[in-house]
Amino acid sequence: MKQLRQAPRFPFHWEVAIVFDSKEGKRTFHGTTHDISIQGCAILTEHNVFSEYPISVLVAIPAANPSGRKRIVETKGRMIYTVLSSGHRKFRSGIQFLEFVGKNQQLLQKALDDRSNSVAISDQPSD
Repeated sequence: MKQLRQAPRFPFHWEVAIVFDSKEGKRTFHGTTHDISIQGCAILTEHNVFSEYPISVLVAIPAANPSGRKRIVETKGRMIYTVLSSGHRKFRSGIQFLEFVGKNQQLLQKALDDRSNSVAISDQPSD
């Protein structure tokens, strides 16, 4: 099936934090990724959060081995949507990554490549 997105999404459930600009007066919210690509992610959180302004997104990439440390990827992004996901009983937000801090884009790409093993999500419905 034809992939409609420019980058494949992967069903990785990594810890994530959304940090709002201080002038919005919102606090930091935590959740997990529902899926992620080099261009963005969908996250699940207990809170109905949305911002029209750029946000900071911190994704904790799990260590490849049990004794390793998580790596934090920091990126600036924008929220595309937030909806209530009744199947998850949480809010689901779509985030587009706009700009990576430092070499975080390469770090995320390597993590996706290393863990992918053909688990990309198709945009087409399955039968």
